[in-house]
Amino acid sequence: MKLAKVLKKVISTIKHPSLDGQILYLVQPVFPDETNTGEAFITIDSVRSSIGDLVLIDQEGGGTQEVLNLKGSPIQSVIVGIIDTITKDYTSI
Repeated sequence: MKLAKVLKKVISTIKHPSLDGQILYLVQPVFPDETNTGEAFITIDSVRSSIGDLVLIDQEGGGTQEVLNLKGSPIQSVIVGIIDTITKDYTSI
């Protein structure tokens, strides 16, 4: 699992048939304090997140296919949760 910030919606007119009807976002992996870590990447949204949301990403191809019930699809990541708050030692970050 990775923590990421939703940056932009991705529009693609030509794509693998299994991606038809799926919402794609460009996300930036972040640390819990929301500083960037790693390269931004495209992922599928399964929880109706929005631009600016802090989200939880499953980035394991097999698990991603299972979450979306898309066996054999060329997907590697999916947004599986929207983060409301992160706490450390009972204090919000």
